Amino acid sequence: MTRVAVIGGGHNGLVCACFLAKAGLDVTVFEANATAGGCIWTDQLASGYRLERGAIDHGMILGIAEELGLARFGLEYAFREVSVGAGFGDGTRLLFHRDLSTTLAGFGALDPRDVEGYRRLSELGTGLLGMMDAFTTPPSLAQIAELGSVAGFDPLRTVLASAEKVVGAHISDPHLANALTMYGALSQVPPWLPGSGLFGLLLAGSHGHGAGRPIGGSVQLVNALVGALESAGGKILTDAAVASIHRSGAKSRVTTASSDTATFDMVVSALDVARTARLMAEPVPELDEAARTVTSGSLNVAEFKVDLALSAEAEPGRFGHPEAIWLLQQHPGSMARSFGEIAAGSFPSEPAMLWASPSALDPSAAPEGGGVAWLSTFVPARLKQGEWTEAEVSRHAERVTDGYQAITGVSLRDRIVEKRVTGPQDWERRTGARFGNPNHIDMTIDQMFSLRPGAGRGYRTAVPWLYLTGAGTFPGGGLSGVPGKNAALTVLHDLGRKRSRQAEPSTMSTLVRGWRMYRSLRKR
Repeated sequence: MTRVAVIGGGHNGLVCACFLAKAGLDVTVFEANATAGGCIWTDQLASGYRLERGAIDHGMILGIAEELGLARFGLEYAFREVSVGAGFGDGTRLLFHRDLSTTLAGFGALDPRDVEGYRRLSELGTGLLGMMDAFTTPPSLAQIAELGSVAGFDPLRTVLASAEKVVGAHISDPHLANALTMYGALSQVPPWLPGSGLFGLLLAGSHGHGAGRPIGGSVQLVNALVGALESAGGKILTDAAVASIHRSGAKSRVTTASSDTATFDMVVSALDVARTARLMAEPVPELDEAARTVTSGSLNVAEFKVDLALSAEAEPGRFGHPEAIWLLQQHPGSMARSFGEIAAGSFPSEPAMLWASPSALDPSAAPEGGGVAWLSTFVPARLKQGEWTEAEVSRHAERVTDGYQAITGVSLRDRIVEKRVTGPQDWERRTGARFGNPNHIDMTIDQMFSLRPGAGRGYRTAVPWLYLTGAGTFPGGGLSGVPGKNAALTVLHDLGRKRSRQAEPSTMSTLVRGWRMYRSLRKR
């Protein structure tokens, strides 16, 4: 039986391991932390509150969860009709429903040209983003260019443009435009940066499926993946940071920081390409070159989280709909301006933030009468003056709380029962990635599609027994599981298992199919 080591027990590593184990391979996952999950991080407090320290909304991974049969391992989702809300300090509120027509009807106060512009962006997003689910080989920019334009939309120009330019070509209302660009900027890429155009389509292209939240917290996804892995005969080792990989003959020896060793036929690394290269006992020139050229943290952006256990139910102030995830800005453009301040190493003067309430859809997250609030914002990874200390983390948590009040009109201070703050260094300790970057490497245009990761071979590497997965591979960060599944399918293909090359859609045929989908939408 082929033995495979998967390095990294984040959700992509676990998804990859599950697909490989289901195909009959002997799989072992090595996780450096005491618990698996990576950016999925749930804390159960002694007071009865449950905090989602990491990811809260699960979108693209829902299809993979169904494919792996994770419901059999206790995974159950709660869904909502209002997926996203956008709130501004002047009281303006926009609601984005799972259903496109309901969303458009709610835009009644907007200029009809903006409503039609949003519809067109939704069609384009559906066509382009729909491709991401289907192919297992990332496309090149040249292949995207071959698609040509339709009804004024040029896919290559759209990808290479900034999100602000893509959205601004169809939306003039500043609140709607900035809601769309803020949602796309959650990839930690400024909406004014060339090459961010695809991110400007993410919100408009998401209608029809929406996102769910696991009952019992996001940790239930991790528990279900581990359950599926073990049910298929695989295993996971925690507190097992890999220190080196040595290849001898037809076997790879994986050694942990505690000097435990085991041999495997193949290795899949869910770490980024730079960290993977450092694990190799013998240099792999192509990996070393990629490690030198890929960038992480070049935009100086890091995530900052404030999780609050409250004595009252969590509400997003005057905006209502606590079940939604909220994009909050003091003014239209607060998020875009923040990126400039962050790049300079300064704290944002008007911190834009995401707000959600885990207890709004799942009352078990808080004792009766209480609530839980989830706040996420961006900060400088490297400060212009000084270092990230506990005092700085605490001070910025107060800035975030003040910013929340300025936007929503609600003070949280007299409701706080317990608080957990996660700064850049905490994320780095949790994930191992530089500055805790959830994307592993920056999602700039030079590191997207077939250019992600720098090795340029998709999920394969220069050595036939080593593969890559995780957020540092195509299509990038986010809670999707797509890199994990695609890496597993690549391994199985190379082993002559399951799907044949002929059964796999080619990159170009998938692009064409997705673009035809958009063409058909435009003809309606």
